[in-house]
Amino acid sequence: MEEMIYKKYRTIRLLYTSKYKNYNYYILSLGTHPTAYIEIKNNSKFFKKEYEQINLNVHGGLTYSNNYLYLNENTKINGWFIGWDYAHAFDYYGFYELYSFMDISNDKKWTTEEIKKECEEAIDELIEMEKK
Repeated sequence: MEEMIYKKYRTIRLLYTSKYKNYNYYILSLGTHPTAYIEIKNNSKFFKKEYEQINLNVHGGLTYSNNYLYLNENTKINGWFIGWDYAHAFDYYGFYELYSFMDISNDKKWTTEEIKKECEEAIDELIEMEKK
């Protein structure tokens, strides 16, 4: 598991991937902020659903749904993915350091371990939502 290192500019790097309760999930650094993704199985009622149609309780709400995911600049995987980011109000964003007038002293820098926990909680919630 790699730790999130915030940068001023965008790059894509896989920090962690695992399987939890038969769901693959991915934690990425986009350089300026981290993101998280869950691969949705093709037999799920959420397969090919747009993120706006899934009411999942994740940080800032879902912001991504697509049939691919880039794990780095050159590696793309196919499937159906939903995801969210950690670039909301009061989240630390790497390029903030370019602006000396901004007070970023209280902005949250998310750790990979914290995001891992949220991914697993989101998967638990998806499983419960599947039952309904």
